[in-house]
Amino acid sequence: MVHKRAKIFYRRTNKRDFELQIAAQERRQRFLRIIKRRLAQQEGAASPADKPTTRDVEPQPLAPVPNPPSVESELTSIIGPEDDDLPPTPPHDHHHISDSKRTWFHLVVFLSKFRADPALKNFLPDLKAHLLGRLLDIPYDGDETQFSLQDLADVTIMRERIYTHKILRVNYTTYDAQRDQDTLNTSSHPDFMAFAHEEEDDNPHPYWYGRIIGIFHADVRHVGARSKTGGRPQRMEFLWVRWFGRDIDHVAGWATKRLHRVGFVEPDQGAFGFLDPAQVLRGSHLIPAFHHGRTTELLGSSIARHFDG
Repeated sequence: MVHKRAKIFYRRTNKRDFELQIAAQERRQRFLRIIKRRLAQQEGAASPADKPTTRDVEPQPLAPVPNPPSVESELTSIIGPEDDDLPPTPPHDHHHISDSKRTWFHLVVFLSKFRADPALKNFLPDLKAHLLGRLLDIPYDGDETQFSLQDLADVTIMRERIYTHKILRVNYTTYDAQRDQDTLNTSSHPDFMAFAHEEEDDNPHPYWYGRIIGIFHADVRHVGARSKTGGRPQRMEFLWVRWFGRDIDHVAGWATKRLHRVGFVEPDQGAFGFLDPAQVLRGSHLIPAFHHGRTTELLGSSIARHFDG
């Protein structure tokens, strides 16, 4: 248990001087346990059999209290590799994802395990529709193109394996015409921006904003009369994302000198989807609007919820 706990603490560090950061996390958790037990004593919440002993009040540093697995740890263990060796990114490439096949999950097992999760509703048909649109060279429009069941059946993910990655690097041009690079990952820098693909809109905005849940690649085969690959498997990279919706009632822009405002949307309103990494412009820094408070109404317990570690 001790070594597992240390690994969890390590993932929450910035990987530099991690020993001190791990020690600080362990000390913080120990103090929180002491406070919790003392509060239980004061409120008389504990039964006689459960009342804390002297040893409970002063726990040993290396005697962790087992915690039930959270949806965050479930997500990390399945689709979030602990490490992702990524060599320097060539400056002429738009983006860079590792070629490694070291970490992966079985698609059928994954969907079966989390079949009640609202974030996974229509996960497989949406994924196949996204991949098929790219295989057929259909211009990206937010994956609005409808395909028949037979069209989707012609798309096969080889061995039902989705290969997972931690890092996506994106090269972009800054406003002063300089080259720069953003490093996105699923734990600490997951937010991005892409060009908007809106239809007729009375209040247009040039960008879409989203949060990366997973960085993946798969070996995909397309067969049938519409296939352009001759049935040969090919590597395809894709992002699983949670989209932000723009608050159209919020007055913003250059004239008002106020930033635009975005927020999460209901799961049944296209909140989740897939994106070609080539569509990502760069990372996005979103400032939390704390005065609006917090809510769990938009998405309950889900592996897609993001917790800053």
